[in-house]
Amino acid sequence: MQRTMSGERAAFNHYLRTGRRVAPVAIEVKFNPWHDEENGRFTFAGQGRYFPAGGEGKTGSAGMARPSRAATVPGGSGRNRNSADHPENHSLHVVQPGDSLSRIAARRKGLTARDLAWLNGQSVDQPLAVGQRIKLPHQAYLDAGRAARNRFLALAHYMDTHGGKFPPNVAHPPSLGSQILDSNWKRKVKNGYAFDIDVIARNRRTFGHLSLAVSPSRSRRNQAQAGKPDRLGDDDGGHFIAARFNGPRDSFNHFAQNANFNRGSYRTMEDSWAAELRAGHNVFVDIKPLYHGASKRPYHLTVTWYVDGRRSIKEFPNEAKGAKNGKR
Repeated sequence: MQRTMSGERAAFNHYLRTGRRVAPVAIEVKFNPWHDEENGRFTFAGQGRYFPAGGEGKTGSAGMARPSRAATVPGGSGRNRNSADHPENHSLHVVQPGDSLSRIAARRKGLTARDLAWLNGQSVDQPLAVGQRIKLPHQAYLDAGRAARNRFLALAHYMDTHGGKFPPNVAHPPSLGSQILDSNWKRKVKNGYAFDIDVIARNRRTFGHLSLAVSPSRSRRNQAQAGKPDRLGDDDGGHFIAARFNGPRDSFNHFAQNANFNRGSYRTMEDSWAAELRAGHNVFVDIKPLYHGASKRPYHLTVTWYVDGRRSIKEFPNEAKGAKNGKR
Protein backbone atom coordinates (compact mmCIF):
# COMPACT_ATOMS: atom_id res chain seq x y z
CA MET A 1 0.00 0.00 0.00
CA GLN A 2 1.35 3.39 -0.91
CA ARG A 3 2.06 5.73 2.01
CA THR A 4 0.27 9.06 2.23
CA MET A 5 2.24 12.31 2.04
CA SER A 6 1.32 13.15 5.64
CA GLY A 7 2.81 9.82 6.71
CA GLU A 8 6.02 10.57 4.84
CA ARG A 9 6.28 14.00 6.45
CA ALA A 10 5.74 12.52 9.91
CA ALA A 11 8.44 9.95 9.23
CA PHE A 12 10.79 12.63 7.97
CA ASN A 13 10.20 14.88 11.00
CA HIS A 14 10.85 11.96 13.34
CA TYR A 15 13.98 11.13 11.36
CA LEU A 16 15.33 14.70 11.64
CA ARG A 17 14.74 14.78 15.39
CA THR A 18 16.10 11.36 16.32
CA GLY A 19 18.13 10.00 13.42
CA ARG A 20 16.04 6.80 13.60
CA ARG A 21 13.96 5.67 10.67
CA VAL A 22 10.38 4.51 10.99
CA ALA A 23 10.00 3.67 7.31
CA PRO A 24 11.74 1.41 4.75
CA VAL A 25 15.37 2.07 3.85
CA ALA A 26 14.40 3.69 0.55
CA ILE A 27 12.69 6.50 2.42
CA GLU A 28 15.78 7.14 4.52
CA VAL A 29 18.05 7.50 1.52
CA LYS A 30 15.57 9.73 -0.25
CA PHE A 31 15.07 11.95 2.76
CA ASN A 32 18.68 12.54 3.62
CA PRO A 33 21.71 11.27 1.71
CA TRP A 34 24.04 12.45 4.48
CA HIS A 35 22.64 10.36 7.32
CA ASP A 36 25.16 8.25 9.23
CA GLU A 37 23.44 5.00 10.16
CA GLU A 38 26.15 4.01 12.63
CA ASN A 39 25.56 6.72 15.18
CA GLY A 40 22.35 8.42 14.05
CA ARG A 41 24.06 11.66 13.08
CA PHE A 42 23.96 13.70 9.90
CA THR A 43 27.17 13.77 7.92
CA PHE A 44 28.27 15.84 4.95
CA ALA A 45 29.60 13.10 2.69
CA GLY A 46 33.29 13.37 1.93
CA GLN A 47 33.81 16.25 4.34
CA GLY A 48 33.01 14.65 7.67
CA ARG A 49 30.59 17.18 9.11
CA TYR A 50 28.34 16.07 11.95
CA PHE A 51 24.94 17.56 12.49
CA PRO A 52 23.23 16.34 15.67
CA ALA A 53 20.02 14.37 15.52
CA GLY A 54 18.78 14.44 19.08
CA GLY A 55 21.88 12.66 20.39
CA GLU A 56 25.03 13.74 22.15
CA GLY A 57 27.05 16.77 21.24
CA LYS A 58 26.17 20.08 19.63
CA THR A 59 27.01 21.98 16.50
CA GLY A 60 28.53 25.42 16.94
CA SER A 61 27.36 28.50 15.09
CA ALA A 62 30.29 28.14 12.73
CA GLY A 63 29.16 24.64 11.76
CA MET A 64 31.93 22.87 13.70
CA ALA A 65 31.26 19.24 14.52
CA ARG A 66 31.19 18.50 18.21
CA PRO A 67 31.94 14.77 18.41
CA SER A 68 29.95 12.28 20.46
CA ARG A 69 31.55 10.12 23.13
CA ALA A 70 31.70 7.23 20.66
CA ALA A 71 33.69 9.41 18.30
CA THR A 72 36.40 10.21 20.85
CA VAL A 73 36.83 6.93 22.68
CA PRO A 74 40.08 5.19 21.62
CA GLY A 75 39.33 2.17 19.51
CA GLY A 76 35.80 3.44 18.87
CA SER A 77 34.13 4.07 15.54
CA GLY A 78 37.03 6.11 14.17
CA ARG A 79 34.72 9.00 13.31
CA ASN A 80 36.86 11.49 15.24
CA ARG A 81 38.47 12.60 11.98
CA ASN A 82 35.17 14.32 11.26
CA SER A 83 35.46 16.62 14.27
CA ALA A 84 37.13 20.00 14.45
CA ASP A 85 39.85 18.79 16.82
CA HIS A 86 41.19 16.24 14.33
CA PRO A 87 44.66 17.34 13.11
CA GLU A 88 43.53 17.39 9.48
CA ASN A 89 40.84 19.95 10.24
CA HIS A 90 42.79 22.65 12.05
CA SER A 91 46.12 24.39 12.36
CA LEU A 92 47.88 25.54 15.52
CA HIS A 93 48.11 29.24 16.27
CA VAL A 94 50.77 30.33 18.76
CA VAL A 95 49.37 33.09 20.96
CA GLN A 96 51.18 36.42 20.62
CA PRO A 97 51.05 39.47 22.93
CA GLY A 98 47.68 41.19 22.52
CA ASP A 99 45.93 38.09 21.14
CA SER A 100 42.45 37.17 22.32
CA LEU A 101 39.98 34.50 21.30
CA SER A 102 37.97 37.12 19.42
CA ARG A 103 41.00 38.32 17.46
CA ILE A 104 42.07 34.80 16.58
CA ALA A 105 38.53 33.77 15.61
CA ALA A 106 38.33 36.80 13.30
CA ARG A 107 40.90 35.07 11.07
CA ARG A 108 38.13 32.70 9.95
CA LYS A 109 34.85 33.70 8.36
CA GLY A 110 31.91 32.74 10.55
CA LEU A 111 33.98 31.53 13.50
CA THR A 112 33.06 32.88 16.93
CA ALA A 113 35.16 33.24 20.07
CA ARG A 114 32.75 30.89 21.85
CA ASP A 115 33.26 28.14 19.25
CA LEU A 116 37.02 28.61 19.45
CA ALA A 117 36.94 28.40 23.24
CA TRP A 118 34.93 25.17 23.08
CA LEU A 119 37.36 23.62 20.59
CA ASN A 120 40.29 24.41 22.87
CA GLY A 121 38.58 23.22 26.04
CA GLN A 122 38.46 26.52 27.89
CA SER A 123 36.05 29.22 28.95
CA VAL A 124 35.41 32.07 26.54
CA ASP A 125 36.42 34.48 29.34
CA GLN A 126 39.64 32.66 30.21
CA PRO A 127 42.71 34.80 29.34
CA LEU A 128 45.26 33.42 26.90
CA ALA A 129 48.92 32.92 27.73
CA VAL A 130 51.65 34.08 25.36
CA GLY A 131 53.05 31.01 23.64
CA GLN A 132 49.87 28.99 24.17
CA ARG A 133 48.88 26.85 21.19
CA ILE A 134 45.32 27.39 19.97
CA LYS A 135 43.57 25.04 17.56
CA LEU A 136 42.24 27.12 14.67
CA PRO A 137 39.87 25.31 12.26
CA HIS A 138 40.64 25.49 8.56
CA GLN A 139 38.29 27.73 6.58
CA ALA A 140 37.43 24.85 4.22
CA TYR A 141 36.26 22.81 7.22
CA LEU A 142 33.98 25.59 8.44
CA ASP A 143 32.64 26.31 4.95
CA ALA A 144 31.77 22.67 4.31
CA GLY A 145 29.94 22.40 7.62
CA ARG A 146 28.01 25.60 6.97
CA ALA A 147 27.09 24.46 3.45
CA ALA A 148 25.74 21.14 4.72
CA ARG A 149 23.69 22.81 7.44
CA ASN A 150 22.26 25.29 4.92
CA ARG A 151 21.25 22.42 2.63
CA PHE A 152 19.24 20.83 5.43
CA LEU A 153 17.53 24.13 6.21
CA ALA A 154 16.79 24.66 2.52
CA LEU A 155 15.32 21.15 2.19
CA ALA A 156 13.08 21.64 5.23
CA HIS A 157 11.86 25.03 3.96
CA TYR A 158 11.17 23.64 0.49
CA MET A 159 9.07 20.78 1.86
CA ASP A 160 7.23 23.12 4.22
CA THR A 161 6.26 25.46 1.38
CA HIS A 162 5.49 22.75 -1.20
CA GLY A 163 3.02 20.60 0.68
CA GLY A 164 5.61 18.07 1.81
CA LYS A 165 6.94 17.44 -1.69
CA PHE A 166 10.64 16.93 -2.34
CA PRO A 167 12.65 19.18 -4.69
CA PRO A 168 13.77 17.63 -8.00
CA ASN A 169 17.27 17.12 -6.55
CA VAL A 170 17.00 16.25 -2.86
CA ALA A 171 20.76 16.36 -2.34
CA HIS A 172 20.95 19.90 -3.73
CA PRO A 173 17.69 21.73 -2.98
CA PRO A 174 17.27 25.38 -4.02
CA SER A 175 19.11 27.58 -1.54
CA LEU A 176 17.13 29.01 1.34
CA GLY A 177 17.95 32.52 0.17
CA SER A 178 16.70 31.92 -3.36
CA GLN A 179 13.50 30.29 -2.08
CA ILE A 180 12.71 33.33 0.05
CA LEU A 181 13.72 35.90 -2.57
CA ASP A 182 11.86 34.12 -5.37
CA SER A 183 8.51 34.16 -3.59
CA ASN A 184 6.10 36.63 -2.01
CA TRP A 185 6.58 39.30 -4.66
CA LYS A 186 4.37 42.35 -4.48
CA ARG A 187 2.98 44.01 -7.58
CA LYS A 188 2.91 47.76 -8.01
CA VAL A 189 1.07 49.35 -10.93
CA LYS A 190 1.90 52.88 -11.99
CA ASN A 191 1.59 54.89 -15.21
CA GLY A 192 0.09 51.83 -16.86
CA TYR A 193 3.04 49.53 -16.06
CA ALA A 194 3.23 46.61 -13.62
CA PHE A 195 6.30 46.09 -11.43
CA ASP A 196 6.88 42.88 -9.45
CA ILE A 197 8.99 43.67 -6.36
CA ASP A 198 10.66 41.07 -4.12
CA VAL A 199 11.16 41.13 -0.35
CA ILE A 200 14.36 43.20 -0.57
CA ALA A 201 12.78 45.80 -2.86
CA ARG A 202 14.30 44.59 -6.13
CA ASN A 203 12.40 44.78 -9.40
CA ARG A 204 11.95 41.21 -10.69
CA ARG A 205 9.68 41.90 -13.64
CA THR A 206 8.25 44.93 -15.45
CA PHE A 207 5.63 44.83 -18.20
CA GLY A 208 3.03 46.97 -19.93
CA HIS A 209 2.00 48.81 -23.09
CA LEU A 210 4.37 51.66 -23.97
CA SER A 211 3.17 55.22 -24.43
CA LEU A 212 5.05 58.38 -25.42
CA ALA A 213 5.37 61.07 -22.76
CA VAL A 214 4.48 64.67 -23.53
CA SER A 215 6.75 65.99 -20.76
CA PRO A 216 9.21 63.30 -19.56
CA SER A 217 9.96 63.50 -15.83
CA ARG A 218 12.93 62.01 -13.94
CA SER A 219 14.06 61.54 -10.36
CA ARG A 220 17.74 62.43 -10.20
CA ARG A 221 17.84 61.22 -6.61
CA ASN A 222 16.57 57.72 -7.47
CA GLN A 223 18.92 57.59 -10.45
CA ALA A 224 21.86 58.39 -8.15
CA GLN A 225 20.81 55.80 -5.54
CA ALA A 226 19.91 52.97 -7.95
CA GLY A 227 21.60 49.66 -7.15
CA LYS A 228 23.47 50.76 -4.04
CA PRO A 229 25.41 49.31 -2.28
CA ASP A 230 26.22 46.99 -5.22
CA ARG A 231 26.43 49.72 -7.85
CA LEU A 232 29.68 49.86 -9.82
CA GLY A 233 31.75 52.93 -10.57
CA ASP A 234 30.89 52.92 -14.29
CA ASP A 235 27.14 52.46 -13.77
CA ASP A 236 24.33 54.86 -14.64
CA GLY A 237 21.04 55.04 -12.82
CA GLY A 238 19.08 53.36 -15.61
CA HIS A 239 15.33 52.98 -16.08
CA PHE A 240 13.44 49.78 -16.77
CA ILE A 241 10.83 51.95 -18.48
CA ALA A 242 12.41 55.17 -19.77
CA ALA A 243 11.03 58.58 -18.86
CA ARG A 244 10.13 59.20 -22.51
CA PHE A 245 7.68 56.27 -22.25
CA ASN A 246 6.05 57.66 -19.10
CA GLY A 247 8.18 55.44 -16.88
CA PRO A 248 7.49 56.31 -13.21
CA ARG A 249 10.00 58.25 -11.12
CA ASP A 250 9.85 55.67 -8.30
CA SER A 251 12.92 53.73 -7.15
CA PHE A 252 11.48 50.40 -8.35
CA ASN A 253 11.77 51.65 -11.95
CA HIS A 254 15.52 52.27 -11.57
CA PHE A 255 18.53 49.96 -11.55
CA ALA A 256 22.32 50.14 -11.64
CA GLN A 257 23.04 49.87 -15.37
CA ASN A 258 26.42 49.83 -17.04
CA ALA A 259 26.78 53.26 -18.65
CA ASN A 260 27.91 51.90 -22.01
CA PHE A 261 25.04 49.42 -22.10
CA ASN A 262 22.57 52.11 -21.02
CA ARG A 263 23.64 54.59 -23.67
CA GLY A 264 24.37 52.00 -26.34
CA SER A 265 22.40 48.85 -27.14
CA TYR A 266 19.60 49.53 -24.64
CA ARG A 267 19.02 53.02 -26.01
CA THR A 268 19.06 51.69 -29.58
CA MET A 269 16.30 49.25 -28.66
CA GLU A 270 14.29 52.03 -27.03
CA ASP A 271 14.71 54.21 -30.13
CA SER A 272 13.13 51.43 -32.20
CA TRP A 273 10.19 51.27 -29.78
CA ALA A 274 9.67 55.03 -30.01
CA ALA A 275 9.71 54.86 -33.82
CA GLU A 276 7.05 52.13 -33.77
CA LEU A 277 4.85 54.20 -31.44
CA ARG A 278 5.17 57.30 -33.63
CA ALA A 279 4.15 55.16 -36.60
CA GLY A 280 0.94 54.26 -34.78
CA HIS A 281 1.85 50.72 -33.75
CA ASN A 282 1.10 49.03 -30.43
CA VAL A 283 4.19 48.10 -28.39
CA PHE A 284 4.08 45.84 -25.33
CA VAL A 285 7.28 45.16 -23.33
CA ASP A 286 8.20 42.57 -20.71
CA ILE A 287 11.53 43.03 -18.86
CA LYS A 288 13.01 40.43 -16.50
CA PRO A 289 16.26 41.21 -14.64
CA LEU A 290 18.43 38.51 -13.04
CA TYR A 291 20.49 38.94 -9.87
CA HIS A 292 23.29 37.11 -8.09
CA GLY A 293 22.16 36.19 -4.57
CA ALA A 294 20.89 39.26 -2.73
CA SER A 295 22.75 41.77 -4.92
CA LYS A 296 20.80 44.92 -5.79
CA ARG A 297 22.51 45.15 -9.19
CA PRO A 298 21.14 42.89 -11.96
CA TYR A 299 23.76 41.07 -13.99
CA HIS A 300 21.44 40.28 -16.91
CA LEU A 301 18.19 41.46 -18.50
CA THR A 302 15.83 39.51 -20.73
CA VAL A 303 13.67 41.91 -22.74
CA THR A 304 10.70 40.64 -24.72
CA TRP A 305 8.50 42.98 -26.73
CA TYR A 306 5.57 42.74 -29.12
CA VAL A 307 4.83 45.16 -31.97
CA ASP A 308 1.23 44.60 -33.03
CA GLY A 309 1.61 41.06 -31.70
CA ARG A 310 4.94 40.31 -33.44
CA ARG A 311 7.34 38.97 -30.82
CA SER A 312 11.01 39.93 -30.43
CA ILE A 313 13.44 39.07 -27.63
CA LYS A 314 16.93 40.15 -26.61
CA GLU A 315 19.30 39.00 -23.88
CA PHE A 316 21.47 41.74 -22.37
CA PRO A 317 24.38 41.23 -19.97
CA ASN A 318 24.65 44.28 -17.73
CA GLU A 319 28.10 45.22 -18.94
CA ALA A 320 29.85 47.39 -21.51
CA LYS A 321 28.35 46.69 -24.91
CA GLY A 322 27.41 48.84 -27.88
CA ALA A 323 28.27 52.40 -28.87
CA LYS A 324 27.54 55.35 -26.64
CA ASN A 325 24.69 57.44 -27.97
CA GLY A 326 24.61 60.19 -25.37
CA LYS A 327 22.51 60.51 -22.26
CA ARG A 328 18.92 59.30 -22.18
